[in-house]
Amino acid sequence: MDGLKAMLAAPSEAGARRLVEEMAVTLQASLLVRHAPAPVAEAFLASRLPGRMRGCYGALAEGLALDAIIDKARVGG
Repeated sequence: MDGLKAMLAAPSEAGARRLVEEMAVTLQASLLVRHAPAPVAEAFLASRLPGRMRGCYGALAEGLALDAIIDKARVGG
């Protein structure tokens, strides 16, 4: 949120796409934290927090409950 707030405080035309991306990721994270199982929300946050590589899906940090996410997907949600 701090990064998004800083971008909104001094918006620029050159940074418009990055701002929209930050807004979308922040909304996604908010919804997942409120409504998704904890392992799913934690994996999303770990892969998209500032400082993490974006656009490289599958590059997740160690220690996430990936088995729980896979099991949830297998039983249909």
